[in-house]
Amino acid sequence: MAQKTFIETYQVDHALCDRIIDFYNKNKRFAQPCRLGKDHRVDKKMKDSMDLSVPMKIYHYFEPFFRELLKHVDEYVEKYYYTLGGSNMGPLGVAEVSNIQWYPKGGGYPATHCERDQYYFCNRALVWMMYLSDTPDGGTEFPHQGVVTECVKGDLLIWPSDLTHMHRGVVSPTDEKMIFTGWINFVRPEAVMGAAPATQSGQQQQSA
Repeated sequence: MAQKTFIETYQVDHALCDRIIDFYNKNKRFAQPCRLGKDHRVDKKMKDSMDLSVPMKIYHYFEPFFRELLKHVDEYVEKYYYTLGGSNMGPLGVAEVSNIQWYPKGGGYPATHCERDQYYFCNRALVWMMYLSDTPDGGTEFPHQGVVTECVKGDLLIWPSDLTHMHRGVVSPTDEKMIFTGWINFVRPEAVMGAAPATQSGQQQQSA
């Protein structure tokens, strides 16, 4: 039996990638070194990147991408939940902040981690990450699954947020790397009513 990794890869048009890259380049003066943990410490041995936060209030600029993302989220949930008879999943939406991350040559996120490992992150359902660069030997390793993805521009990965999907960035010593990443969260039903369509998964309509 073939192993299911629950890591899905979708392709996104390079024009959408270029729009995100252009936004980063025009606003990189606001990018900050990655801060880790509750004390927001900078530890380049764990993660060496310059991160530009993208708050929900400017998601409209990225709306074509988020519509594409949520289409694939719906496909993901359909495949792993609804096709097996699931019927009570609550509404999902894009987290209130996403991040564009740039890694220098020799930089990356080599520390193995998952995306939901404390109460503060308990509403995270799925993780999404899109590669914005072609970076040889700069993909992502999932040790439990025995999978190493390649960093290919336009590849959009979606996977579960839990400890079953510990992962780490593969550090390229020769090339820079850029990604756009964030989370798909369980959201309160009342919050969906006022949310922009580009931040909502269509699967909420099946979860009355």
